[in-house]
Amino acid sequence: MKRFSVVFLAMLACFAALYLVAGEVKEHPLVRPFPGSTLNDNVCHYADFDEYSFRIVDSDTGKEVKIPVRGKYWQLLYTLYTPDNKWDKSHSVVELKENYKAAALEKGGEVRLDRGNDLIFTLPGEDGRRTWVHLWVTNGAQQNLRIIEESGFKKSLTFGSVEMKEALDVDGHVSLNDIFFDVDKATLKVESTKQLQDVVTLMKTNPELVLEVQGHTDDQGSTDYNLTLSQKRAEAVVSYLKLFGIDQERLTPKGYGESRPVMPNASEEGRARNRRVELVKE
Repeated sequence: MKRFSVVFLAMLACFAALYLVAGEVKEHPLVRPFPGSTLNDNVCHYADFDEYSFRIVDSDTGKEVKIPVRGKYWQLLYTLYTPDNKWDKSHSVVELKENYKAAALEKGGEVRLDRGNDLIFTLPGEDGRRTWVHLWVTNGAQQNLRIIEESGFKKSLTFGSVEMKEALDVDGHVSLNDIFFDVDKATLKVESTKQLQDVVTLMKTNPELVLEVQGHTDDQGSTDYNLTLSQKRAEAVVSYLKLFGIDQERLTPKGYGESRPVMPNASEEGRARNRRVELVKE
């Protein structure tokens, strides 16, 4: 096997200027392909923010679980070609995977799944954020990559009552990202008032609506503690809505604790996104 044939560029900052230009796909600045590979950019994709589920082996149970990760997203396909433009199948699946694995470990990475044609690993980044990589090799020549750089969601839209109703009609649920509580308490902060009043408007203009008001937490603290805290926070929202004339029969408070994360809890952004209130149509 060629020694560390896959080269991971050490300095991400040196390549920060790589952007989508003239229709070209933005390659990942850190994760590089096997030497001699060609990017098949017609089937590649980049997004500033997206989600991909990675299969990993749970260290406690030994079973495979899916972890949804959000952030910058790359979908890349690299192919090795012979001089006459045919697939170069002289490299085995094992050789390609072992090169990626060795290079990842050299950068302080962690292998999360190694099975068959698939390899999933993470690379450490700034502020505890990780880069997640799923490689699967086909025919010893093609390297399919799905890469997510963990990052927090940057909210550009605040839902009012109309947008809430549209989301409930389409998706059956809506996440309220502007409802805040004191740390480790179920006390609503004053800056939550605007969105809470939007919920009041939603309920008054749509008297047929019956909702489950869900509380969700991050994974800090024990499971039982988080379940209790999320229940109390859901109840606090329902109590607020009752003050403005909303019938409690239309609202069911339910705490889910840390059991339904929307992002990994490895970063503060992820934990902040997981601490949320959701409205779910019943």
